[in-house]
Amino acid sequence: MLTLWSFVIGSLGAVKNVLSSRVYKMKFLFDLDKSIAATAYLIRKNRGAWNVLPIVKTLYLANRTSLVRYGRSITGDRLISMKSGTNVSETYDLINSSTHAKPEHLKKWKTLFVREHNTVKPVAGSNPNLDCLSGREIQLLDEAYSVIVKVKGRLDFWSHNYFPEWEEPTGFSKSTTNDPKKILEIEKKSSQEIDDIEEEIASVNWIKSIAG
Repeated sequence: MLTLWSFVIGSLGAVKNVLSSRVYKMKFLFDLDKSIAATAYLIRKNRGAWNVLPIVKTLYLANRTSLVRYGRSITGDRLISMKSGTNVSETYDLINSSTHAKPEHLKKWKTLFVREHNTVKPVAGSNPNLDCLSGREIQLLDEAYSVIVKVKGRLDFWSHNYFPEWEEPTGFSKSTTNDPKKILEIEKKSSQEIDDIEEEIASVNWIKSIAG
């Protein structure tokens, strides 16, 4: 392990040169363990069960705030727009047992959560590990939760107006991707700040890919 990380650290300069010479799209890698932990944390915070819509809206807001504030994502979800408002793609697929979810991810998810109609609960006797969440990530989840629980009326309509990046999908598409770069532009980040964030995300993704 030490040899691997020595190689990684020693290669960062070369990686930066490679990344700066190519055009790449700002994209996070989905983290199943963080998705499970964040969902479990919110459900516990909401007395052991919560509706699908507020879960995904809270995760969206927490991930979005993390992006704007720190240039990071908590769960690595692709941020999307749907007719029901903003959403977190991969986690939503897991909640819905969608065929779009990776089978190995869905298998693990189903050992920890059960959906009854529109309510998500932990599987009896399960105890999802929250240790992968940092203190900062928990704070972001708490902040987002405090916003969502105070929303009056329908969350879908609220999210249409609250998030400037939301766009209603057109044609046969059920969703559209909310480009992180567009979100950063909306939040008045400079071109240099956006470039720095994009480069850092690409570097982190590279490290994760070789570390396994």
